[in-house]
Amino acid sequence: MNVYRPARGFRLWLAASTASVFGDSVTFFAIGWAAAGFGADAASLVLTVEGIPLAVLVLAGGVLADRIGIRRTMAACDAAMVLLMVAFAFGAIGGAELWLLVGVGALSGTIQALRRPAEGVFPRLFGTEHLDRRMALVGSAHQVARAAGPAVGGFLIGHGGLPLTAGLDAATFALVLVALLAIRPPHEPTPDPDHGSVWHSLTDGARTAVRTPGVVPVLVAITGLAATVLPLVMLALPLAGRERGWTAAQTGLVSGAWVAGGLVVTLAVARWGAPRAPVAVAGPALAAGGVLLLAVRTEIWAGILAIGLVGVGTTMLTTYLFPAYVARTPPEMLARFSSLTQLAQTGPVLLATPLLGVAAGVDVRLALAVIAALLLATVPAAVRVARLPQPGDLAGISG
Repeated sequence: MNVYRPARGFRLWLAASTASVFGDSVTFFAIGWAAAGFGADAASLVLTVEGIPLAVLVLAGGVLADRIGIRRTMAACDAAMVLLMVAFAFGAIGGAELWLLVGVGALSGTIQALRRPAEGVFPRLFGTEHLDRRMALVGSAHQVARAAGPAVGGFLIGHGGLPLTAGLDAATFALVLVALLAIRPPHEPTPDPDHGSVWHSLTDGARTAVRTPGVVPVLVAITGLAATVLPLVMLALPLAGRERGWTAAQTGLVSGAWVAGGLVVTLAVARWGAPRAPVAVAGPALAAGGVLLLAVRTEIWAGILAIGLVGVGTTMLTTYLFPAYVARTPPEMLARFSSLTQLAQTGPVLLATPLLGVAAGVDVRLALAVIAALLLATVPAAVRVARLPQPGDLAGISG
């Protein structure tokens, strides 16, 4: 089998964007740490003001990118982040007040909401052939960067504080900005600035998505995964750890198994391609089995195995679904279709987390049982996608 080598322009962007994700992860940890110094309510406020724009404005980000261009939108947002992080670095000299942390969180969330739809389809601009491998390369590289960020952030906080972490973040955003300006993706669609009102663009994209085979089932499956995995890792797992007497370090080790399990799968996909349909659709069942294992066994080893299975199972499905979805996207609506998947990943978390919190307040095992059931509920939608032609057979719509 020939070894797949991505185009030079894609490799340049991947390296720069990975550095940017790392810098953002460092700053995200640093801001959370600083906000925690003001109390739990303050830390929750900072996280909330960053998450709300991601759910509210991400559809507008899709319209923007289709109108002015995918690469141009990403470059503009990266330039805005450079300015924001430079201002934050100077503003945090001598210590950051809570209002500054809240402001940075809100502005950062807004910029990221406008950027993410374009970033999500950027690998498609290099063609649909080997799209699954390119997207897996992005996923695995970014995953490693996000995992490394908090550890480095903790070190930098002790050796320079928020000005140092924000300065590093600004430098990495400048790096990816230069990369975007330097490369010319071969399948970049022509922007369509004259396309009616924003509302018309949104409704037009939604109608096309509904009519495109496989799109609705993919969105349903993504919604189910989003409503379960993040609340599991961020809410149910810490509650289970405290109930079982695990230390913070032990609970963190169990949580890290989710990243490790997903990384194993994305690296395999980057090397050999997306899993076959029967393997992919079995992923949620494997993840549900991991959740049930976490519910019935209280040992640390069982927790690591359980959350590792969740990472493996969910990534088995997403590495199949996302390339199938992006490959089916009309070239003139790449960002708008991408914004739908972004909304499917962020919106359910805002709704599911408090509901699962109520269930966990009754019994953590009840919340885990609900999560397992929701994971299994994604299987029918995944099966519908699996019955459609593979992305490689869709040359008729390759941009």
